[in-house]
Amino acid sequence: MLNQKIGICALAVKAALLTSGLGVTSVAFAAEDVNAEQDVEVIQIRGIRASQQANLNAKRYSDAVVDVVTAEDIGKFPDRNVAESLSRITGVGVSREFGEGEKITVRGASSATNRTLLNGQTVATADWFILDNPGRSFNYTMLPSALVSDLEVYKSPMASIDEGSIGGTVVLRTRKPLDLDANSVNISMEGQYSEMSGKWDPQLSGLYSWKNEHDTLGILVSAIKQDRTVVREGFEILGWPKNPGLDARLPSHIGVPRFEQQRERETLFASFQYAPSANFEMTVNALHSKVDANNQNANWLIFVNNDAALLGNTTKVDNSIVAGSVAAGGTAAYNFINRVASTETKGIDFDFTYRADNYELHGQFGTTRAKGGTLRETSWEYVATTGYNFDLRGSTPSASTEVNAADPAQFRAGWIWGGEKPTTDEENYGQLDLSLPVDYGVFKQIKTGVKLRAAERTQGRTAYSWHGPNTLADANLAPDWPVYLQYIFDTCPTLAQCNLTTGSQNINAAVNGNLGQQVIHNRDRMEEIAFVGLNGVKADYAKSLILAENWAVEEDITALYVQGDFEGEGFRGNLGVRYVDTRQTSGGYEFSDDSWGFLTIDREWLRPAELAWVEVKNSYKEVLPSFNIAFDLTDDSLLRFGAARVMARQNWNDISTAISYGSLNVAQPTGTASNPMLKPQIVDQFDLSYEWYFNPSSIFAATYFMKDVKSYRSFSTFVDQRYWEQEQKMVDVTFTRPSNGPGGRTQGMELSYQQAFGDFGVMANYTYTDAKRDEERDLTKPGSGLVEGTSRHMYNLSGYYETDLFSVRLMYNYRTEWYKGLHFNGDELWNDGYGQVDASISYNLTDSIILSFEAVNLTNERVTEYNTDPARLFSIYENGRRFVAGIRMAF
Repeated sequence: MLNQKIGICALAVKAALLTSGLGVTSVAFAAEDVNAEQDVEVIQIRGIRASQQANLNAKRYSDAVVDVVTAEDIGKFPDRNVAESLSRITGVGVSREFGEGEKITVRGASSATNRTLLNGQTVATADWFILDNPGRSFNYTMLPSALVSDLEVYKSPMASIDEGSIGGTVVLRTRKPLDLDANSVNISMEGQYSEMSGKWDPQLSGLYSWKNEHDTLGILVSAIKQDRTVVREGFEILGWPKNPGLDARLPSHIGVPRFEQQRERETLFASFQYAPSANFEMTVNALHSKVDANNQNANWLIFVNNDAALLGNTTKVDNSIVAGSVAAGGTAAYNFINRVASTETKGIDFDFTYRADNYELHGQFGTTRAKGGTLRETSWEYVATTGYNFDLRGSTPSASTEVNAADPAQFRAGWIWGGEKPTTDEENYGQLDLSLPVDYGVFKQIKTGVKLRAAERTQGRTAYSWHGPNTLADANLAPDWPVYLQYIFDTCPTLAQCNLTTGSQNINAAVNGNLGQQVIHNRDRMEEIAFVGLNGVKADYAKSLILAENWAVEEDITALYVQGDFEGEGFRGNLGVRYVDTRQTSGGYEFSDDSWGFLTIDREWLRPAELAWVEVKNSYKEVLPSFNIAFDLTDDSLLRFGAARVMARQNWNDISTAISYGSLNVAQPTGTASNPMLKPQIVDQFDLSYEWYFNPSSIFAATYFMKDVKSYRSFSTFVDQRYWEQEQKMVDVTFTRPSNGPGGRTQGMELSYQQAFGDFGVMANYTYTDAKRDEERDLTKPGSGLVEGTSRHMYNLSGYYETDLFSVRLMYNYRTEWYKGLHFNGDELWNDGYGQVDASISYNLTDSIILSFEAVNLTNERVTEYNTDPARLFSIYENGRRFVAGIRMAF
C-alpha cells in the first residue's frame, strides 16, 4: 500500500520534475510498483499550494538531502533570476551587490565552493564587472528564472553527481517539449520600474513547444529579453591601511560614488527531443545568453591617508581614526570611469538514454563557452586642493569639503588611464552512465560511469596610455604638445572646459554633508575625446599588455564512479565512491623588469629584454565515498543520514600566474598574487535529518550538518616594486598571496516549517551555522582564522493567501553578517546583516491569462560593508526598490 501511494505521488508531480540519473531516483523506482492497468489521476501542478506539494513530494522521496523548487513556484516568486529563487531555500544565502541576486552560498560555504549545473553539466561564465576576478562561482545574472523548469539543491552528495561542491550542488533543469502539450505557448510581458533610476524597463519572454501526435518528436524554443537601468548610490572607504606616523588605521580614500548601468539581457534556448520508442530517447539543447553591461561610475574622493600629516580634530575608535579634518591643502579628486562591458554564454548539449531489459545506458556530450569582461575602460581624474572634514560614526556618515564640488571650474586636470580586461571560459565534456538492475540483498540497482572534462579559463589585461610616444603625430600642431594626454589637458584644463560635465546632482542616499553635491560627468564627450579626438585632432593611445595579469589555466578532469542503490522494508538509499583525477596547467609571462612589466603591442615603446611564456603544472587525485540512507519511521515521517567526502577546487584566479595591483597614487599601495600549486579543499561531511509530512502540502523538518574541513585557503604577504607612470618612479607595493592553510569545522542546524490553512499558508525556515578554523586569528595576517560566506543566522518567512482567482505572497529573507574575503586592496571585507522584504500579487483573469504585480526590496534595505571592525566602514550602497507589473499568458 505504501509503494502504491508513493507511485501515485510520483506520477502527480511528473510534469514538474524531470527524473534522471541525477534526479529523484526513489520516485522512479516507486512509480514502477504501480499496477500498469490502474487508472491514476495526473494532477496539473498549478498554484502556490500545488507547487509546494510538488516540491515536498520530490524532497520526501529522494535518496539524499535535497530541496526542490518547481517552475510554478519560481513563477510565483518576484525573482528576475534563479539566484533569488534559491534564496528562499533553507541554508542558501545570496549576494545582491547591485540589487539583483548574483552569487550564492550554501551552508556556510562560499560561492566559489558550490557548483551550479544546467541539466547536469557546467555552464561557462565570464563576469562583466572589472573588479571581479575569474572564480568558480556561477553568476546567476546570466540565467533568467523563466528558463528553468525546476531546480534541486543537493546538500548531501551522491557518487553519480559531479564533484566540486562542499556546501551544495545546484542542479537546474530546462523544459522538454515532450513533457508539454503540443503547440504550448507561454508569453510574459512585464515592465520593471527601478526607484533609483526612475525608469521603466521592458521584460519580455516567450516559449513555444510542439510535438507530433505520437509523442515521439518535439521542439521547444524560448526567448527572453530583460532590460534594467541600474543605479546604485553609496558611500565608500577604499581601504584602512595602518599609518605608521599616527600608529592607527586610517581611511585611504573617502568617496561618494554613483554607479549607472544599462543592463540588457537576451537569452535564447532551443530543445529538440526525439523518442522513437520506449527504449530510446535523445535530447539536444542549445543555449545562448548575453548581457550587455555597459556601466559608468562617478566618485568624488578625499585622500585621507595621503593627507595624514595635515589631519586634526581626530577621533579614534578601536585604534582607527573615524573622524577628523584637514584645515587646508588636502587632496581631493573626481574619478570618472566609463566601461564597455558584457558577458556572453553559449552551449550545446546532446543527451541520450537507451533502456534495455537488463540495463540502461545514458550518455551526455557537449560544449559550453563564455566570453566577456570589461572590453574598454577609460578613467578620468580631475583634482582640487581643499580643506575637508569627515565623521564615519552612526548609520549615516558625513563628509564635507571646502571646495564646491558642484562647480566644475574648481577642478584641474590630473590623469587619464584605461584599458581592457577580457576573460574567457570554456569546457568540453563527455560522460557515459550505465545502470544495471540487480537483486543482491537490499541492492536493487548498480550505477557506474565515466566523465571527461577539458576546461580552460583565460584573462587578458591591456593598459591604455594616452601619454605614450607618438600619440600626437599631427604635423599641423605645435611641438609643445608631445603626447595626446598633454594636448587634452592643455585644451581642457578644468572640468568647466570641453563640455566635460552636464550639470550637477545631489547624491544623498547614504551620506550627510556636501560630498554628495557633485557634477554630472558627460560620458559621451569623455569617450569621444579619449577614443575619437578633440577639435579635429585624432585620439591616440599606446596599448600595452600588463604582462603579470595575462594568464591561462587549463584543467583536465577524469572522473569514475560506482554507486549502489538499495531498498528494503522501510528504508532506501545509496552507497558509492567517486574517483577524480585533476591535472592543471597554469601559464603566464616570465619577464625582466626593465619595461616595468609592460609590453607595448601597437608601437615601439616598452618591451622587456627577456620575455617568455612559462607554464606550471599541478595535479592531484581524490577518492570521494558517499552514503545516504532514509528510514520510514511512520507513514508520514522519516529519518535521513548521510556521510561523504567532498572537494572544491580553488578559484581560477588563485591558481593562475597573475599578479595585479591597485592605484599607485596612494600611500602604501596594495596588490594580489596567485599560487598555481594550490591543492583543493577537502571536507568530510555528515547529515542527520528528520522530516514530518503531516499533510500533503505541509512539513516540519530538522537537519543537523557537520563539515570537517581539512584545509582552508590562507594568505601571506610580500613587498615588491611597481612602476608609477604618472610620477615616473618605482614604488613599494604590498602583495597578498593565497596558500593552503589549516582546516576547521563547520556545523549547524536547519529548521523548516510549512503548512496550509484553507486559503492561507505559511513557509518558514531557519539556519544556524557555526564555522571555525584551526588557524589562530592574527589581526596582522589578513583572512586568518576566518571562513568566507558564513552567516551565523539565516531565516526566511513567507505567508500567502490564494483562491482560484487571486493570490498574494509576502516574503522576508534575512542573514546576519558574513566575511566576504579580501578586498582588492588586501583588507578583510565583511557584509553587515541584510534583510529584504518582497511581495507578489497575481490575478487569474482567465484560465490562460494572469495579471501580476511584484515588489522587490520594499523596505529599501542598504548593503553595508566594513573592514573586520564595524567601526571601520567600507561602504554603504543603496539599490532602491523595484516594481514589476505584467501579464502572463499560457495557451
